[in-house]
Amino acid sequence: MVRLRKVLVKESGTLAVFAVVAFAVFFIWISIGILSFAPTWFALLFLAMPVLFILLALAKGTSVFTGNKKTSMLFEGSSVTESGVTFPEELEYETGRIALDGYWRNTGRSRSYHVRRNFEARERKTGAFVEFLNGPFRVEVLRDGTGRVEAPAVRILSGPYKDVLLIFLTDDGEVTGSGSLTLSKGSDIAMVAFRGEGKELRGSVQAELSKARKVRIEVGSEKVWKRIAEGQSFDFSFSPLPEEKTVVFTNYKTVSPMSLVKALWKDSTVLGHGTFTLKAVLDVPLAKDVVEKVPFRVEKERESVDEN
Repeated sequence: MVRLRKVLVKESGTLAVFAVVAFAVFFIWISIGILSFAPTWFALLFLAMPVLFILLALAKGTSVFTGNKKTSMLFEGSSVTESGVTFPEELEYETGRIALDGYWRNTGRSRSYHVRRNFEARERKTGAFVEFLNGPFRVEVLRDGTGRVEAPAVRILSGPYKDVLLIFLTDDGEVTGSGSLTLSKGSDIAMVAFRGEGKELRGSVQAELSKARKVRIEVGSEKVWKRIAEGQSFDFSFSPLPEEKTVVFTNYKTVSPMSLVKALWKDSTVLGHGTFTLKAVLDVPLAKDVVEKVPFRVEKERESVDEN
């Protein structure tokens, strides 16, 4: 039996808009008395900045609310089955791949979250049904939204649902590879063995520790890592694929890796296809940790082809 999950992801802009407007109003209020003795032209120029902040915040808030409303309408009016998504009416759309990069930028004493979005369109169609896009995907995002999401997607181009985005995450795949790692420092030693079994990466740790506290097992690549187990001698398992096929309804103009992680997984996430890294860490107090890494792959299952 095929398991399907239909998820609505909306961006929350209420708190940010309220904070900006409240700050601007407070700034104007305290400035009125200070500027009462200043020339009129200077007072107007000085007050233009908070007014501009208010207008920009309201414009952003309106965009977020409008996008959320469109997404909710299509989410409620569409049905999802094993074969694909049926819309409430015939729509113009394009299929392709979505890439989202989330990152934090430091600006003096504050930090701000930013998103780069790119939709690579491959085909434009019109209809009331779109097949489930069963292509490879990849999610590597920390809990704070830092990271990247890349997946098959559909972007609506017309009607009351313009810019609604459907992201497809398949559960098809197989973990391949096996190997072992040895961690040692002084009299402490840990042996890590792993292997791919279907949709899971399975392994075990056998350790003899006297000074080291524990062994940590993490998966990921580059700057995004997810801790999956820790201790001394233990077994571990990790599935880099979702438990069920998933269709995410969101809005192209506002979706972010942060909103996806909060709605779908709640924590740092490493999922998808391609090459990942298993990292074993020997946690040594008051000294540099011992780290060993080894790659493993998640292969997208190929559909059988009728040769007749």
